[in-house]
Amino acid sequence: MMFTMRRINCLFFGLYGILLIVQQSYADVLKSVTIEESLAAGLKVSNPIAASQQAFVVARQAVAAAKAANELNGNFALSGSNAQSDSKSTAGGFVGSTGLTATFSLSKRIYDSGESKTKFEVAEFDLEKARNEYLLAEQNVIFDVISAHLDVLSAQKAFDIRDANERRLFAHTEAARIRLAAGTSTPTRLAEAEARLARAQSDKILAKSGLQSAVEAYESLTGFDTVKPLSFSLPQGLPENTADAEMKAGKSHPSVIIADLAAKSSGLQFKLLKQSVSPKVNFSLSASRTEKEGRSSDKDEITTKLELSTPFLVTETTRTSSRSRQASHLKAQLDASERRRVVELEARRAFREYEASVAQIQAVESELRAAKLVAEGTESEVEFGLKTLLDLLDAEHDLSNAEL
Repeated sequence: MMFTMRRINCLFFGLYGILLIVQQSYADVLKSVTIEESLAAGLKVSNPIAASQQAFVVARQAVAAAKAANELNGNFALSGSNAQSDSKSTAGGFVGSTGLTATFSLSKRIYDSGESKTKFEVAEFDLEKARNEYLLAEQNVIFDVISAHLDVLSAQKAFDIRDANERRLFAHTEAARIRLAAGTSTPTRLAEAEARLARAQSDKILAKSGLQSAVEAYESLTGFDTVKPLSFSLPQGLPENTADAEMKAGKSHPSVIIADLAAKSSGLQFKLLKQSVSPKVNFSLSASRTEKEGRSSDKDEITTKLELSTPFLVTETTRTSSRSRQASHLKAQLDASERRRVVELEARRAFREYEASVAQIQAVESELRAAKLVAEGTESEVEFGLKTLLDLLDAEHDLSNAEL
């Protein structure tokens, strides 16, 4: 009987080893992907980043347009006419006349009270905002890809643990069934083993579902298929304390910079309104030539004009626009202050979570080492009859939980 049980146990563990070899062979087929490769792929296929790039192009063209606001403009116009006049002294009753006029003109605003300069400053602020909006989109994509990469790693590890636990409990259940048939165990022991196996099977199903969801999220962000993400270490240059984290976030976080730039841009809108109703000086030069039937009707003209214009009535539209821009500027300032507060608060919270995670990992590693020693010791005590199989199952269950 003892020999038969040993052969059965060897058979179970042999099958278990074959399953591990098959799984390892399948894993070797998958392409191993580093975090750098995941990030490169995620940044390449990201729609938010592509949209931010186009927004940056738009802002850059707006700067060029603002810089050329008062450039020299030239126009050429050509017109023709054909007139029929009623005449009693002409046979047929009508006299026809044709004419051709060509006009060439140049115009330029030579003084605009600084309006074009202010528009250029606003455009530069908007360009810097677009640049930081791109950085913010890039930061969000990097965070999402890293999270997805880590989710696949942890989900795969959780599935492996659940899978190994399910196979281990299956072997224990079969062994309990054989011992019951041999009369060396009780139905209660078999029922307990079957209950643990059912729970392990349920946990494995949930772990498999979680792994599939993590893989799909990762593939949607990177465009990769049938790959195996590799583990990676923490980056260098992390903040040293909460004050350092708060200072760096408040100074360099893209969303804070965007809010500050929006406040500066809105601060120029009132100045821009004032300049738009200030005096303007325009200069124009035009030359025209008109040709009609009969040399006496032909003429050439050259005209130069220096024009000064300024509104002298303050309308309700101007007053309303002034109040609106002042309110918008105050809102932008408050938004910038609130954004800085939120970012600094999040930086402090994130750093505390980071420190807590490091300490938790160290504690769990100690727990894992202790659980391994307990499981090994319990296995030895079961062989010598000092403890029961249920004690061993409990110890292995604690080890599995510590690994998770």
